[in-house]
Amino acid sequence: RAELLALDDVEHLAAAMEPGSAAGVIVWENSWAAPFAVAARQSGGQLIASGRIPTQALIAAVEADTDTEEGS
Repeated sequence: RAELLALDDVEHLAAAMEPGSAAGVIVWENSWAAPFAVAARQSGGQLIASGRIPTQALIAAVEADTDTEEGS
């Protein structure tokens, strides 16, 4: 059984929140990734790095792109 959300995760979330506030937690699977990874491995591909782009970086990039478009 895979543990997708560990007790430590919930405790860190709770510690970051203001008393009396509420939170929602979403766990999702990128279902396209498994077949892609299998196909890549079967054709000789290797994973050399993995990572996650922070939400704030995505927001900043979209806002910068929007600002550039509006300034044109």
